[in-house]
Amino acid sequence: MPRKKPSGSMDLGTRSLVLGVGSLALSWVPILNIVAFLAALMAVAFGLLARWPTGWLTNEDPDPRRGLTGVVLGGIAIVVFVVTAVRYSAL
Repeated sequence: MPRKKPSGSMDLGTRSLVLGVGSLALSWVPILNIVAFLAALMAVAFGLLARWPTGWLTNEDPDPRRGLTGVVLGGIAIVVFVVTAVRYSAL
């Protein structure tokens, strides 16, 4: 029986992608990069869970391509956070 997606909810891959894009956009701002770091960690976690092969976590089918993109963007945002944190602490 195919899984029915509830209306108005996102799968883990889409959540990972949204958090990855948001964290990458905010990771350049000095004070907001702390929030972006947390969002990047969540993007990586959701993306890895979306790539999990069994799908036992949720009732909907996750999108693994969006999950992978969210993991990559979250990883880049973490690197940008570290670089900007070191740069702004040296000032």
